[in-house]
Amino acid sequence: MPQLSVDQFRKFSMDLFAAAGASKAESTAVTDSLIFASLHGHDTHGAGHLPLYINNYLGIGPFGGSVNKDGKVTIVKESPATIAIDANWCLGQKVAMDATQMVIEKAKVTGIAAATMYQCTHTGALGYFVYEIVKNDMIGLAFTGAAAVSPPWGGAERMLGTNPLSIGVPAGKEYPLLIDMATSSNTWAGIGPLLASGKIPDGMLLNDDGEPSNDPRDFSRPGAEQRGAMQNMGGGHKGYALQLAVEMLGAVWPGLITGNENFATGKFNNPTSIIAINVSFFQDLQAFKDKIDSRIREIKSSKKKSGVDEILIPGERGFKAQERRVKEGIPIIDHYWHEIVGLAEKLNVPLPEGEPVH
Repeated sequence: MPQLSVDQFRKFSMDLFAAAGASKAESTAVTDSLIFASLHGHDTHGAGHLPLYINNYLGIGPFGGSVNKDGKVTIVKESPATIAIDANWCLGQKVAMDATQMVIEKAKVTGIAAATMYQCTHTGALGYFVYEIVKNDMIGLAFTGAAAVSPPWGGAERMLGTNPLSIGVPAGKEYPLLIDMATSSNTWAGIGPLLASGKIPDGMLLNDDGEPSNDPRDFSRPGAEQRGAMQNMGGGHKGYALQLAVEMLGAVWPGLITGNENFATGKFNNPTSIIAINVSFFQDLQAFKDKIDSRIREIKSSKKKSGVDEILIPGERGFKAQERRVKEGIPIIDHYWHEIVGLAEKLNVPLPEGEPVH
């Protein structure tokens, strides 16, 4: 598995996007998003997604050709605390980061601010945007809808998407709380290697009858033939409830679409909502951060069950991975690296200077 330094990956990624036709602003937005995800240990949504986005600009693959390289977003509605954006199929990461900066500035004045986006291409890791809000001493929330892959509780038909959410809460001296997760049992990127290996963990897939399955032949990726489904994140009614709630907040609210309508236009639609809550409008900021710190320490120092070395706070594993990977480099799964090398050859982009560390 090769490893690239952050600087190596950034230059290589920027060069690839430029060769594929992306502007410098677009190349920067998507590259920074990929670096954030990889540094935090989300390898499939980080460097592993590089071929997906490059192919999008080249008109290849499941998102192929959906990005509007020459378009501009349209502000549909705006108030002092809100903004509704028609992304016009512009690059999801850039639209979402621009919206994030807007809600931060609005929340500085109004206390709470929200942005919605629709007709939006894939936005990538939601934690990237929420962490930007957290760095401004605000609570951040983000929701997005995706193509149907899970049945409702008690059902056997794909109705609900992976429907990710992210929640971030600033802390003082401790790592901030940063939740970034799908509400299904896995993600589309995460299920791929499991299907290829043939080893499906319990509680992940369902067959056509809605019964648990460990057989990769019972499940198919999006396409003409739809076999099986992913379970929701808990496999029960609570996971289903959360999955449906995120569809309302991340798809119906921003774009009036559901998981079954995600590809209705022939393009992958990734409607997204982003919310910033300015803590200082409700509590003394330092007192709030001190309380978050003390609660984190209480939880981490609480009694551990046998065999557990450390209790982690959501997001902590990612921040520790970031500290390590900034020094050691970003690992790229061999399967994705081969794809990336092929794209570099196709676009006549030289590989990073110096041999990648294996």
